[in-house]
Amino acid sequence: MDLPLLQDFIWQHREDDPRQLALSAKKYPNIPVLTAAAQIQALQKIRLKIPGWYRPGMEFPLAISLEQASSERTARFKAGLCSGKKMVDLTGGLGVDSFFFSQQFESMTYVEQNAVLLAAARHNFAQLDASNVQFEHCTAEDFLEKTTEDFDLIYLDPARRDERKGKVFQLADCSPNVLIIKDMLLERAPRVLLKTAPLLDLRQAALQLEQVSKIWVIASEGDCREVLYLLEREAPPMDEIPILAVSLESRLIRFDKPYRSEHEPQTFTFSWAEEQQAVANFSTPQNFLYEPNPAILKSGAFRSFARRYGLAKLHANTHLYTSTEFQPGLPARSFIIEQVCKYDRKAVQAYVPGGKANIACRNFPDSPDQVRRKLKLSDGGDVYLFAATDAENKKVVMVCRKA
Repeated sequence: MDLPLLQDFIWQHREDDPRQLALSAKKYPNIPVLTAAAQIQALQKIRLKIPGWYRPGMEFPLAISLEQASSERTARFKAGLCSGKKMVDLTGGLGVDSFFFSQQFESMTYVEQNAVLLAAARHNFAQLDASNVQFEHCTAEDFLEKTTEDFDLIYLDPARRDERKGKVFQLADCSPNVLIIKDMLLERAPRVLLKTAPLLDLRQAALQLEQVSKIWVIASEGDCREVLYLLEREAPPMDEIPILAVSLESRLIRFDKPYRSEHEPQTFTFSWAEEQQAVANFSTPQNFLYEPNPAILKSGAFRSFARRYGLAKLHANTHLYTSTEFQPGLPARSFIIEQVCKYDRKAVQAYVPGGKANIACRNFPDSPDQVRRKLKLSDGGDVYLFAATDAENKKVVMVCRKA
């Protein structure tokens, strides 16, 4: 097959429906249409997830690798945390993280045990003019055993699937097992940056890793996407580890270099010691309601958030906050509370014109779908309903609009 012809076909049909194209194979006898359709499907995902890679000539051989790859937004954030002469990515994968790290270091080594992924990364990096990258076809463990080089930074994102392709998230179940190779990592670099699944308990991971000097909890597009642990040869006591809850809700406004975004990330920094010492005031709903961003909620900065911004918490287990006066610029969604109702259809519907609302539940016995059915509301509109337990242990529904 003429590779330039195939790549040209893929780019020319990049807006087509891949499923419909796959059914039209007879129209293109000189093209492996199933291969082209898979690449077009990948390109359509790349356009949103990694817009800087949305260009002709790129190769994406394994769908699972694209699913597991970092987004451009999170990869660029990670790369901005470090710089230096030499670094190695021990779990290269599709190469998104490696590519952006290569822009911060004089020399980058990409390590990958899957030959298909390595070949694709080598090809794509050439397309992207990343000329300072060396490629190693081996496992992370084998690379550490054979290398005699020292690095400024080692990065790894262990695979979170077992032999049966089931999802895992505990450190000991991932590959490579960082708990086994941790000492080797810190022998070869003074700093090791580890990416883990958001499901992993932060404190448990820090206890297992022992030499954690900083933690980043990263949210983007309304969800917690990943957690990063920086390991160093000397680290602070557990309760003094800085934890940075970062929300990357900024929008990329150009796809070519230099990359930049419309807003700086919002960062809330605290420690477990601060959280333990913080005292939160509790209150029934006042005039305004605040829902911290997903990174703050995942990091567990519940009392710290209330204390830092002078807010009252609705309940010890309801991670919503309230104030009489509006507090602008918080790392949170902010709402005007228009009415507080009991959990009753007639009581709520009187304040929901059109019968449409966006529903969220916090420390509440029913799910959003159950609340929607009970209140006989449809989804959408400009009204936001928060069903929650308040400071008096009552089940209430707050009718809100965005502040």
